Amino acid sequence: MGRPKGKLSKGQPRGARSASGRKRDRTPQEAGPCEGVQRRRELYRLPANDVGEPDAKAREARKGKQETDTCDALGRAYCAGLLGSGRQAEDRLNAGRGLASSYWRSYGFSTPDSLARFQPQQGSAKEDPARDQRREESLNRCLNLINSAGRHVRFAFDQLVVDPNPDMGPVWLDAIVAAHRSSPPRPAPASALRQLEHALDGLDLIA
Repeated sequence: MGRPKGKLSKGQPRGARSASGRKRDRTPQEAGPCEGVQRRRELYRLPANDVGEPDAKAREARKGKQETDTCDALGRAYCAGLLGSGRQAEDRLNAGRGLASSYWRSYGFSTPDSLARFQPQQGSAKEDPARDQRREESLNRCLNLINSAGRHVRFAFDQLVVDPNPDMGPVWLDAIVAAHRSSPPRPAPASALRQLEHALDGLDLIA
């Protein structure tokens, strides 16, 4: 025996009114950004966009930095001017994101966090074992270069480039950005600046 016509499966009437006779609110509800996105918008005040472009040409075409550049630690350092200026900053950003992409494709997955749609992405391609082998060999050469600079460089490099930090972190980067963006600006902690210097040393080995 079917349910009565005009009724939902739980006994609620269909239509514009509820069981009590009150008119249903059919106003579309818009989902706002999560707390992490709101925090980054307030801190960096960059134009909102939904798709990140990882390369310099795409960034030049859209005329400047945008919100998706803050969706990883390296991008936040770039937006804060901590990677240098001009071509140097672009080269460091592109080299770091390229290595991170290769790292997670080889040892994990392509987007290691919950903000997948905001992360700079590369298009998917058909499986090619030979290409994957070349990519992994190139990745290992880069990591060996960074390892040769010392554990302190590799540790800071991983925190800035490889580790998934979609909204905040590492702590030393947050401390530098907060110091620079305070009013009035204040000096960043010396220990945090040392970590940044180590991370940049690693980036310069592969940029």
